[in-house]
Amino acid sequence: MTASEGLVSSKTKIPDEQWRRRARMTLLGCDWLGPEVFLTPIRSIHTALARGGKECAGWWRTSLLGDIAVVEVPQGTAAKDIVFALPEATRVTFVGLAGGLQNQPIGATVDPESAFIAASSATAEGPSAPAMNLSTYCRRGHPAKPLASGAVAATVECLADSTLLHDQLVGAADCVDMESAHLFAAANLAGQHLRCLLVISDHNRDGDVFTSDPERITPAIDEICQTIRDD
Repeated sequence: MTASEGLVSSKTKIPDEQWRRRARMTLLGCDWLGPEVFLTPIRSIHTALARGGKECAGWWRTSLLGDIAVVEVPQGTAAKDIVFALPEATRVTFVGLAGGLQNQPIGATVDPESAFIAASSATAEGPSAPAMNLSTYCRRGHPAKPLASGAVAATVECLADSTLLHDQLVGAADCVDMESAHLFAAANLAGQHLRCLLVISDHNRDGDVFTSDPERITPAIDEICQTIRDD
């Protein structure tokens, strides 16, 4: 038996309540048990959503507005730790940025119903385009109505992969990000109701994510944040 065959699979398990409470205390800075949380890896979005909130002293910047929490999470897979830490059946809304794959206008918002993990199998050798290993996850039961039905997000491990896989992703998804599929997968396991709202910041071509103009997406972010605050 190989080492990998001897590993215990975590695909059908979630951390127990002791782990979850410790995670809440450490990541959020309090044992928060409210009904709804907003997650974002973008500092300006957190600032807009959390205005007037009470700051907590956790590892991740967390603000409480009554029984709602707004959390600035890391980019990528680490963001799903808070999904596992929350009480079951929490309403979770992730607000982030994504590269558009269908020539959407900069500032448009995608509300995916499903997302897949696009893992590159590229190596340092050879000029050919890398292949993809795909795992697909669907949004779980968030009560908010999608902005448009059927949207799909591709989730990559890093911005370099989003560029390397661009040609394959264009035919498979509406946008590409680093969190959605991981969050959907965690929510399905942990019994959370999760929705992702992704603002298109660039067209995922030739590294234009690094030169995208923040002012072009500011109105869209302001509109999302105001809608959320009004609700």
